[in-house]
Amino acid sequence: MQFPKQDLTHVFVTPGQDWPSDLIIAALKKAGFSVPVLEAELGIGAGSLRNAFYRHVPRYEHLIAQKIGLSPDVIWPSRYSADNRQSA
Repeated sequence: MQFPKQDLTHVFVTPGQDWPSDLIIAALKKAGFSVPVLEAELGIGAGSLRNAFYRHVPRYEHLIAQKIGLSPDVIWPSRYSADNRQSA
């Protein structure tokens, strides 16, 4: 018996809210990357990339999103909403 495909995104991510850092790390791992590897690739200090988990750092956000295969506004919708873009 074949089961219909279900969108279970809502189980892990609340629509319209930023992804939890644990989920970002898991998505990176699934894509074959880790935070330390990306930091070495960028030539930045240990722990620096994690700033993107807590504050708006476009360069890091774009790199993380690219490695996961999504756009940054999917991972951090609060940072890329139309309201935030107008006030920036």
